[in-house]
Amino acid sequence: MVPVVVFAQREVAEVAVVWPLSRARSVADGDGRLGRPVRVYRRFRPLPWRTRAWLDAASAAAAGAAWLASGEWWPAPVVAAAAITAASGYGRLRPTPGLRAVRVHEHGLVLVGADGTEQPLPWSAVEATEYSPGGRHGVGEQGRIWLVGADEPLALAQLRQLDELFRELDERLRPTLRAALHEALRTEGGVRFARGRLALTAGGLVHRPPHPLAATEAFRWAEVRSARASELGELEIRTHSAGLPLTLPVPNAGAAAAFVEEVRARSL
Repeated sequence: MVPVVVFAQREVAEVAVVWPLSRARSVADGDGRLGRPVRVYRRFRPLPWRTRAWLDAASAAAAGAAWLASGEWWPAPVVAAAAITAASGYGRLRPTPGLRAVRVHEHGLVLVGADGTEQPLPWSAVEATEYSPGGRHGVGEQGRIWLVGADEPLALAQLRQLDELFRELDERLRPTLRAALHEALRTEGGVRFARGRLALTAGGLVHRPPHPLAATEAFRWAEVRSARASELGELEIRTHSAGLPLTLPVPNAGAAAAFVEEVRARSL
C-alpha cells in the first residue's frame, strides 16, 4: 500500500464565465510578440430557433410556389438553396457581442474582439484548458482556458472548429504543463488531479472514489499498468488488480497521462 499524501492546491472554479478583454489584458505579456500566426478560428452566429423555423417555413413555401408556377420540379431545390444561403448571410451580418476570432500564434493566442481590438495571451499565461462537446440538456459545446493567477476561466463558445482549437492548444501546451507537473512533484512531493480524487506521489497513486462510503484505493507504481487520455478527453488509468480502468475528468488529460507515465517509468 502507498502512504496517502494529499497536498492542498487551489481548486478550479466550476462555473465558466466569459471574460471581458480588459481582464484578459492583465495576464498578457506587454510586448505581444507571439511569433507568426498559425491558424485562425472564427466565430459563427447561430440563429435563434424561432428564426430558423420561420426561415425554413419560408424556404419550403418559396420552393413549393416555384414548383407550382413552373410546372417542373427543378426550380424547387434551387430556390431552397438560395433561401438557405440568404439565411446564412443574415447570420453572418447580424451583430453579436463577444470575440470575433481566436488566432493561434507560435508562442500564444490572440483574442480578437467584436470591435477588432486584439489582446495577446502567451503560452506562459495559460495554466490549463478543457473542452466540453455539449449536447446534454441543450448545452452547446464550450472550451475553457484557465489563466495563471485567475480564479475564473475564460470561456470560449460559438467558434468554428472549437474542438480542433482545443486539440491544438493541448498539443502546444503539453510540454509546458508536463514540466510544471514535474516541478510540483519535486517541490511539494505530490500532485492532485480531478479535484483531489487522484493523488500522485513518488510512491504511486491514491484514488478516492466520489462516494463518501467507498474505500480509498492505493496503487504502487508496480501495480499501475498504463495511463492515457481516453477518446472523451479523460485521464484513464489501468492497473493490474482492477478489471476496469479508472477514468477521471482532468483538464489536458494528454499532458497528465504523459506525466503519470514518465513518473511511473522512472520509479520502476
